[in-house]
Amino acid sequence: MVKNTGGNKAKGYARKNMVKGGSVLRVSEDSAEIYAQAIKVSGGSMCRVNDLKGQEMNCHIRGKFRGRGKKDNLILPGTWLLVGLREWEKEASQGKLLNCDLIEVYSDSDKVRLKNSVTFVDWNPFITNDTRSIGSKDTETDLDIEFADDKKQEYQALIEAHLSESKTGKSTIIATEEGEEINVDDI
Repeated sequence: MVKNTGGNKAKGYARKNMVKGGSVLRVSEDSAEIYAQAIKVSGGSMCRVNDLKGQEMNCHIRGKFRGRGKKDNLILPGTWLLVGLREWEKEASQGKLLNCDLIEVYSDSDKVRLKNSVTFVDWNPFITNDTRSIGSKDTETDLDIEFADDKKQEYQALIEAHLSESKTGKSTIIATEEGEEINVDDI
């Protein structure tokens, strides 16, 4: 094969890593596999998760979900996960959390399919803590900011004056900086 000496290095990416896996939804098949929601990403290959009962655990992110595999499996707070409990750890010692391993990361479309297919599970604890849902709005970042220049502000002031005067029935003439008079009723 000819070496790519120019362009955008498209041949540098392995084709085997560009294809996303199948669209089969992975559900819990064993009692040791439980649904969890990420609450904190600790860094490295660790994160904190809560299960449906509210129990907090340390989750170990397997190598499959790191490196090149991180592209479609990004774990942020609020992400729904399928984790496997470690059967050899029955109880957490005092002051320590149970450990579990990451099995599956659910995307937003997978969440909807999961809620429809697995009906025996109460999803309300995850829905209330979901920070990435499609319908949620963050009130702190949803500010009404509008950028305008002087002409646009002058035009908006004229429109507001006209609307307020049309309610009262008065006619207003506004003088501009150039010395021209503008009759708001003519606009």
